[in-house]
Amino acid sequence: MRVLVTGIIAGIEDKKAIREVVELGKDDGLDIATYDLIDSLESTGGKKLHRLLGTTNYLFEVLREREYRKMGFQMERDNVKDAIIRAPATVEWKRINFKLKDHEEIAEFIQPDVVVTLIDAEWLIQERFKHPEVQTEFFQIIQQQNHTINEILGWMNEEVSLSEDWARHFGVRHYVIPLGQDPESIYKLVKYGDVPSFYVSYSMTHSEPAEREEINAVINRLTKYGLVIDPQAIEIGFNFENAKDKQATFSHTVHRDLHWFVGKVDAVVAIHPYAKRPPMSTGMMDELGHARDYLKKRYMIYPPNHLSPFTTDSYIEPGHVFADPEEFFLCLESEGYRPLGE
Repeated sequence: MRVLVTGIIAGIEDKKAIREVVELGKDDGLDIATYDLIDSLESTGGKKLHRLLGTTNYLFEVLREREYRKMGFQMERDNVKDAIIRAPATVEWKRINFKLKDHEEIAEFIQPDVVVTLIDAEWLIQERFKHPEVQTEFFQIIQQQNHTINEILGWMNEEVSLSEDWARHFGVRHYVIPLGQDPESIYKLVKYGDVPSFYVSYSMTHSEPAEREEINAVINRLTKYGLVIDPQAIEIGFNFENAKDKQATFSHTVHRDLHWFVGKVDAVVAIHPYAKRPPMSTGMMDELGHARDYLKKRYMIYPPNHLSPFTTDSYIEPGHVFADPEEFFLCLESEGYRPLGE
């Protein structure tokens, strides 16, 4: 399958993630070709990104179109079946967010089967802006801009939004995947294409060791059935320079989980194996409520002695509340889900 990978072009370890996916393919006997728009632009014309961004918008657009066509011709010539194409949807440059409206060229020459936007914790991105592993002229200018947390969140939001529009134009699925997840997440999309997708919801604030172990066991087992989006893959920051950054981070976290994660998967699996306390978190209830509004399937693993009419009649579909994980996986298979590859 052809997976188009978007994501902001600074402050995330995208190249490392893609290399890890390619290595998984090698171990599995799958040859995954990789293409990178920015690398191709810089190598073809001999100009680095900061120089290309200094040209006219028209020239930069023409250069991108040429590279997409070259990639498409190479894939056709080499009969490439499985590929990862890395291309940004936006570029933040000197306080301006440039939208790369390349959807028509991508649709014609790249023909992706799915679009994935890579994201990471905003505070980690800010740290990488300040201390990049590879120092380039582009990064030097990024450093000089001294981006705030609020600005980084804005850039990520623009990237996800335009990537979503691209996917809609192509008629394919769009997923937002944290870089903290196992590379298997992207690899499944390359190998299998449109796999079942799940978001796991559980209390992250109150988590006793025994229950945490049970939650992780459910998540690990669920990954055999498809793509699993796990909110713990993004480490939330708590050290804020000002109230504005704190408010922006909290608002973004809610928006991300409810719309980028819950809104894009096939089903939400709520895991709450606590016999007594804590009660279900407000975050879990919000996620289940939005899953209901998005018309997603909803499953819950929850001790039966704490059920309420609101749980069974409002948030969860009939027959989708389970006393233990075994009941849940039996139901999953009865509905036609199978481990990938079987």
